[in-house]
Amino acid sequence: MSKKYIIFNLCLVFLLAFTLSAYAQNTRTVTGTVMDDLGEPKDTTGEPIIGAAVKVVDSPVGTVTDIDGKFSLSVKEGSKLTISFIGYISQTITNLNNPKIVLMEDVAKLDEVVVVGYGTQKMKNVTGAIETLSTDEIKDLSVGSLGDALSGMMSGLHVSSGGGRPGSTPSLQIRQSSINTSVTPTSTRGGDADPSPLYVIDDFISTEEAFNNLDVSEVESITVLKDASAAVYGARAAYGVILVKTKRGKVGTPSISYNGQFGFTDALKLPKMLSAYDYGRIYNAARAAGTSTSDTESDNLRTQYFQTDELDTMRGLNYDLVDKEWSAAWTQRHSLNINGGTDKATYFAGASYFSQEGNMGRLDYDRWNFRAGVNANIGKWTKASFQISGDMGEQNNARNGISGGGTDADFNSLMTHLPFVPDYIGGRPVVYTGMQNVSSNLTAVQLYNFRAVQNSPDNTENQTNNMSINGSLEHDFGWFKWTKGLKLKASYSRNIVNGKSNNIGTKINVYRLLNRGGSGGHLYTGDDIDLDESNFGTFTLDNGNLLTRTMNKTDSYQMNLTLSYARQFGLHNVSGLFSIEKAESEYEYVTGNITDPFSFTDGQSNSTATGATQTTTFSRTESGMLSYIGRLNYSYADKYLFEFLLRSDASTKFAPENYWGMFPSWSAGWVMSEESWFNKEKLGIDFLKIRGSFGILGRDNIQPWLWTQLYSRNADKGPVFGTSSNTSSGASFQMPQRGVNRDVHWDKTYKTNLGIDVRMLDNRFGITLDAYYDMGRELFTTFTGTSFYPTTVGTQATPENFGEVDTYGVELTLNWKDKIGKDFSYWVKLTTGYSDNKIKEAGFQATPGFDDIVRGERSDRGVWGYECLGMFRSYQEIEEYFATNNITSYLGNSKENIHPGTLIYRDVRGQRNADGSYGEKDGVIDENDYVKISHRANNPYGLTMNFGASYKNFSFSAQFGASWGAYALMQTNLRQESYSNMEYKNVSAIWKDMYVYEDVLDASGNVTAAMNRNAKYPNLKYSAINGQASTFWKVSAANIRLRNLTVAYSLPKEWMKPLGISSCRLNLTCQNLLSFYNPYDGGVWDTWAGTYGNYPNLRKFTLGVNVSF
Repeated sequence: MSKKYIIFNLCLVFLLAFTLSAYAQNTRTVTGTVMDDLGEPKDTTGEPIIGAAVKVVDSPVGTVTDIDGKFSLSVKEGSKLTISFIGYISQTITNLNNPKIVLMEDVAKLDEVVVVGYGTQKMKNVTGAIETLSTDEIKDLSVGSLGDALSGMMSGLHVSSGGGRPGSTPSLQIRQSSINTSVTPTSTRGGDADPSPLYVIDDFISTEEAFNNLDVSEVESITVLKDASAAVYGARAAYGVILVKTKRGKVGTPSISYNGQFGFTDALKLPKMLSAYDYGRIYNAARAAGTSTSDTESDNLRTQYFQTDELDTMRGLNYDLVDKEWSAAWTQRHSLNINGGTDKATYFAGASYFSQEGNMGRLDYDRWNFRAGVNANIGKWTKASFQISGDMGEQNNARNGISGGGTDADFNSLMTHLPFVPDYIGGRPVVYTGMQNVSSNLTAVQLYNFRAVQNSPDNTENQTNNMSINGSLEHDFGWFKWTKGLKLKASYSRNIVNGKSNNIGTKINVYRLLNRGGSGGHLYTGDDIDLDESNFGTFTLDNGNLLTRTMNKTDSYQMNLTLSYARQFGLHNVSGLFSIEKAESEYEYVTGNITDPFSFTDGQSNSTATGATQTTTFSRTESGMLSYIGRLNYSYADKYLFEFLLRSDASTKFAPENYWGMFPSWSAGWVMSEESWFNKEKLGIDFLKIRGSFGILGRDNIQPWLWTQLYSRNADKGPVFGTSSNTSSGASFQMPQRGVNRDVHWDKTYKTNLGIDVRMLDNRFGITLDAYYDMGRELFTTFTGTSFYPTTVGTQATPENFGEVDTYGVELTLNWKDKIGKDFSYWVKLTTGYSDNKIKEAGFQATPGFDDIVRGERSDRGVWGYECLGMFRSYQEIEEYFATNNITSYLGNSKENIHPGTLIYRDVRGQRNADGSYGEKDGVIDENDYVKISHRANNPYGLTMNFGASYKNFSFSAQFGASWGAYALMQTNLRQESYSNMEYKNVSAIWKDMYVYEDVLDASGNVTAAMNRNAKYPNLKYSAINGQASTFWKVSAANIRLRNLTVAYSLPKEWMKPLGISSCRLNLTCQNLLSFYNPYDGGVWDTWAGTYGNYPNLRKFTLGVNVSF
């Protein structure tokens, strides 16, 4: 080798060694510990913080603390470290010599970063009415739908339960969105209004179904935008926005967590019904009550009434099918997550499973969720993310396909089953055939036998399959001096939603006894019952008699190109963004059904009788939206805050000239506590911010193509010619009911909000107060039925944009969080408020009823009905009432058809005049005599208190709620129970104390129902009068409830550490625990349990475990 090459190589080695030495001198390894501030006294520290993020400022390099709160990180000399953890105030340090960092608890959460739509902001810089919830507050609740967990957690967010059936989902509303949509006509008249908020998951528009299907374990936070801050989402955000941020990976070694829940559900309340004996007694009393001239029943006392011997036997009978079929049911939820990564890339993956069994029969719901994602730093200036998620759900139940039965035919049949009739005799499903043992003309509801349907192949299976894929690529132009703070982000999301429903409905044989027992022939049990096959007659229960398969698919995508800028110049902080958004959606639907399946069908289309009819229906729709979004933020010294938003949306629902809508908003805030003259110590106020916002939002609340004429072809009928009604033109074209209006355009909602945020007493006490006034203008509605467009015109009025609605209210949230000593801490969060509204312009009816909307008044017109003066307890009282008040008509009845046991209503006024006034009382009792029973139909006042405490490793949390201020009526299904239905259905135990005018005797002269003229409740025979809305049925609508309670224990870390477990927490949770007030006599029902006669709402007990490795 030549000498010059040797010299060259030596120089190269020397240069390399020098470079490595210099690099080693410029870098160092920093080790430290991160602790919390829960020590006592204040100069001591508390527990190590596990998983705190330690990051080099202006660098992607970072790590997380281990189980002992320790970290180790290689950094350059002169670097700064930022340490952060959820719920604590972030710190930036420059002293890197074995630092021991103590993070202070962020009681006020002012440094918390919240999602605000296409970006984030610190809570202290927010100028809109925004509230964020961490899923740590709801993680212990066992819910099949995420929306159910939000009940009572945020002010202004209203959650309406979907009921207790497995797979049912709630609906959510923000503030008073349903008031705006209340003036919008139905779809048959061109309306398409939905008061639900807009759902956004990880910056992409989603649906309420996708939101409810999220598992709590995959969600990091939920943010609600209530005011004009929602304008960043434009047309779809007029009724507020719910933003969801799902979990992401964190820098550090892989962290694995498991959450499991096991528990059971049971009814909040099961209705109390009459016993077999009381049923027979009350039936006799109702049957024997004074009869009307239309009564055509038999006069045979043996078949007309239950006889004494039968009643004696019925005392020992109790075929309570609710007790037999209803039981507590299991529910469980499991989730397994893993996350970790390096400063180059982080990852998150998780899967969860939820299952809820039904409390009766074949009824259950199962759902699987999965989510996986990765975030990567491609060099120093470019980031990329990719995420895939989805869920698969299945709901099964025995089909309730009977005519007139509805979804709750199964539970209702159990509740109203006559308690002296067994459901099976001699292995055959039996139905009751009335007092006279009829052999025909029974309805499908009367023929329904719960267990026979459960044992049949009849089934309904609903499946959903949702999948979402999204990704983004972001480049930071900070590498160039003049473009520092500028970022460009491109994102894309694709969602595919598949739904499938399979139905099997057959014809089922049920039976009657031809010869029944007892002296009246009414009993189904006893030694005299003939169980021979010849004593059974056959009925056919038609439970749909078809096979049906329905499939639908929604395929949608969203693309965004966003340019953002954020830069601080001294005390001036400037940020903004501009985004172009394009979204398209395609929906396909197909359904097919075939009649006459065999009773042993397996659901295949060929398992049907010869000649079965098969039909197929399909449809397809598509839609698209193009939007331009702009936002500008400015703050000075973090005390003067300004924001301007502008979004423009185009909707193809309108005519081309009306496609575009422009939606601006402005907001500002003043952090008064940052002023030099503001003395925090003297005032005891740590933080004070005043904020306000105003904006215009809109909705396209109409059906597509309303602006152009669409005709439908009618293959039959058509206009009539000549004098015969059977002579028509045959096939014809038909105009739609909804009318045509090319000028329809965007609804507009002008939103104004003023708010104040206060933190006091060392940030232990927080106050958030918001006052809002929203004005809905140019709302889509119709003039049909108004004074200048009466219904007698013969066609529908063309819908127009003329509705006006004002909604307003205040919302108050109070927070207190404190510690007593080192080990005990507690917190309380109280939310309350008041809301009201005015309907200023709508399609007011020409002759509005008492509870119809009226110009200038609130939509809640209260509760109206008759003023009840008592009950007629003798014929003399009836004579006196009619004579004294000159009554000529009593709800369409003459005096001769009014009997003791009927409620007495007051004659208040006469007929209505053309000018809307009323004449003097006229001796006619009708709806013109209504009085206002309650000024509100819904409680105007209420509060929710979430509170909890912890002592060492023990903790508890609870939610208490109350509302008041209105009166209600006993539920319609209960107060309108009647004798006409009683022959085949049991009734509520409330009727045990029913009015009986005189003793009722059987064929042998024995008393079967004793006289009871002092009864509290009227006679069921006259339910057409007694069941009317009246002050007799008035009850308080107030409620006081302990909704949720959780007790938890965290196992000591020193126990877990040898097992490689970083934490283990056990909890016992009860949901819908206690109701402290029930206005129903004897607790026969409770409105907390839902609607009388329907599947009740549920109480849940679950045992949970949370383990992290």
